[in-house]
Amino acid sequence: MRKIIFSVIIFFVFTRCSSQSSTPKMFRDNITHQTYSHTSYDQVYDTKAWQFDAGAPVRSTPLIDNKTVYFGTAGGTFFAIDKKTAAIKWQYHTAKAIHSSAACQEGKIYFSDNGQTLYCLNELSGQLNWKMKLGEKLSYPWRFDYYYSSPVLYQNKLYIGSDDGYLYAVNAKDGKIVWKFKTTGLVRSTAAISNDMIFIGDSEGVFYCLDMKGKVKWTFKVVGQPVDPVPFGFDRKAILAAPVITQGKIIFGARDGYLYCLDANDGKQLWTVNHVISWIISTVAVKDTFVITGTSDKAFVQAVSLNTGKEIWKFQGTQAIWSSPLINNDKIYEGCFDGQLFCLDLKTGKRISQFATNGIILSSPVLDDSLLYIGSDDGHLYALKGHLPVQKVTKESYVYYDAKKVNAYFHNGADVRIRNYLRNNGFKVINTDTLLNVLSAASPAGKTIVYATDIFTKATIRDGKSSLIRQFLDHGGRIILLGNNPLFYETDEAGQEITALADRRIDSVLSLDYGPTDTRAFGGLFPGFVNEKGKYCGLPERWVSTFGIDKRKVDIVLGENENGEASAYVKKYSNGGELVQVYMHAEIPVNLDAIIKLAEWKLD
Repeated sequence: MRKIIFSVIIFFVFTRCSSQSSTPKMFRDNITHQTYSHTSYDQVYDTKAWQFDAGAPVRSTPLIDNKTVYFGTAGGTFFAIDKKTAAIKWQYHTAKAIHSSAACQEGKIYFSDNGQTLYCLNELSGQLNWKMKLGEKLSYPWRFDYYYSSPVLYQNKLYIGSDDGYLYAVNAKDGKIVWKFKTTGLVRSTAAISNDMIFIGDSEGVFYCLDMKGKVKWTFKVVGQPVDPVPFGFDRKAILAAPVITQGKIIFGARDGYLYCLDANDGKQLWTVNHVISWIISTVAVKDTFVITGTSDKAFVQAVSLNTGKEIWKFQGTQAIWSSPLINNDKIYEGCFDGQLFCLDLKTGKRISQFATNGIILSSPVLDDSLLYIGSDDGHLYALKGHLPVQKVTKESYVYYDAKKVNAYFHNGADVRIRNYLRNNGFKVINTDTLLNVLSAASPAGKTIVYATDIFTKATIRDGKSSLIRQFLDHGGRIILLGNNPLFYETDEAGQEITALADRRIDSVLSLDYGPTDTRAFGGLFPGFVNEKGKYCGLPERWVSTFGIDKRKVDIVLGENENGEASAYVKKYSNGGELVQVYMHAEIPVNLDAIIKLAEWKLD
């Protein structure tokens, strides 16, 4: 019996130990910070698997080791959660913001916080192994430096930059300082290591190459290094991005607006790309000869040649892009200040898809075991699942908005939010006059109209099935309604006031049989719940709506109410035409990326 018990104990200890990685993991997953990954499943990651409420903005980049996701928050909590279910395994409170991305090896996990403290925790339990205090912070008035240097593990040592102006080499086992190197400024950059050389930049625009004992081999000064920022009112020199090392080259950006490529051996400049004072805080990603980075004020993602620095393509966003890109196969994932995570084609830069959070994205995406993870300033960590690329059928997309018309559903600026979001993503904004031109176009096929102003004007619905609305649908157009179908209401001729409930007009124009269209059609305010097809399109998990219809009277159900009626659905018409009925929140609409998917995708 003793032998059996002893064997079980040995097995238990072995399995617990073996579950911890002996290979170090860290920001960008390796010491050179290259982030190209190849997977056999070539999918698009834009569909929420789960979201975890962290209680504060998540700006650090998540670290995944085995079955656990590790990350810190601006509220000073470091979490370990299950990567498939988001169940909390443990949490550790520091009371200071944690924007440093974690590193781990052999059952220990490392990170720093805004209190100048470096932590080492037990990876399984979250218990403190050791912590050490870094030096006192130096004054740095040119903030907007949301990232902190992250630990890099190499040969049983941990390398991390600090606000006291030093790069530290620390014994990973006990936290004792092996050596520290004084720079000319603060160190927010994360070090990279290659061929036993350490590379890092500082806030004064100086880039260093050190040997493994902390001795300088060479330095490089960025173009903005001698510039006095005071006359400009903003920093024009700091290096905050982590350097990336590939094929004997070092690539990094700076706040002077330049992307630099240096020879890793001697620090000689090979090429630069001038973003014209638009900060480059994003750490680049590299695949083959493609170098991908984001930029600040100019709000674009750019691909340049690794060999020459020549621009290959540029994807124009709407707000600053500080998140660092991830390349998976031939797809790029990049977060933006507008809360969107874009999926772009590596070769062309064209948008494939997107996922919208409700806050700025400063965290960087990480892909692991068929899920993509990203943090947001909305206080959540998201896990996104993938699907095969979807056929896009829309040639032109429009959003109808007219402030002079009554809105039968949206209020408190929700329609403006939708209009702006779609406009920023390439939709053409049309008003009542231009709406008539689109509806009466000779070839509606491939055109989509999204109604941000929830009204069908009189001129578009006269004559029932011969109306402009119905003809647009019968000739292959797509209409997307985001709230109550406006055919339930009568308006005055000018469309500025709702006057009554309509009498079965929804049936005569759209062939939608809701039954009586007096208050019996309303029924009440019923919760609606998304189904799998609706989730696939990115719809919210739940909503409240007044109208439900028998599921047999529509073609695709995207969500049901509590009575089993279709609350969100697709109704098909001749020649591929479709009416899409969904519900966005009437005051604070979210999941706006679902509108783009509903507008562009082939809906089966």
